[in-house]
Amino acid sequence: MSKVVSIAASKPLQGARIGVYGGSFDPVHLGHLRSALEVFQAQELDELRFLPSGNPPHRARAQVANEHRLKMLQLAVKEVQGVSIDDRELDRKSTSYTIDTLETIQAENPLSALTLVIGMDQFSAFDTWHRWQELLQRVELVVMERPGEPMSGSARQLMDSSLKKRISIISVTQMDISSSRIRKDLQEGQDVRFLVPDTVRKYILSQDLYSSQIG
Repeated sequence: MSKVVSIAASKPLQGARIGVYGGSFDPVHLGHLRSALEVFQAQELDELRFLPSGNPPHRARAQVANEHRLKMLQLAVKEVQGVSIDDRELDRKSTSYTIDTLETIQAENPLSALTLVIGMDQFSAFDTWHRWQELLQRVELVVMERPGEPMSGSARQLMDSSLKKRISIISVTQMDISSSRIRKDLQEGQDVRFLVPDTVRKYILSQDLYSSQIG
């Protein structure tokens, strides 16, 4: 059975606002964490769940085993109040569609309001997501916008539609950090200090992760 690995958050109260922030987190880095904190505060969420992806339709498979991505997330958000990790997609063998995952979360929390947190790049391709119209009718959507990021024509059309009331676009701190850059640096033997939490950096080094992977 899928589960939520709670780090420093108590079980949400009925009627709580739950944010769901999905991604490969391969590895999780400070850009992910800072953006998540800013969304958590701006949206006044009761809980924010990091949702490491299983087999997403729009992304390549993760470079390292699921157990490592999960452990790095646990280390990154340890003792961060209100933050938890939902690992249900990691056990799924079939394609991980966001709407299927949110439906199971909603079924477990029928009196809570769900907020899906995505980046502008994902929002710009949102009309390619599986059952995206139904998804947007079920949850609120928060789009993290960084300075200089373009919005696609399809996303602009969505913001002009009747569904725009379910979408919030918020500016988050710009940090020029990416998981692909971190993987490349590690493959080339570079130090990734100050790009990832130090606990994550130490774990990567102890497990010799990414050193032979080309990101």
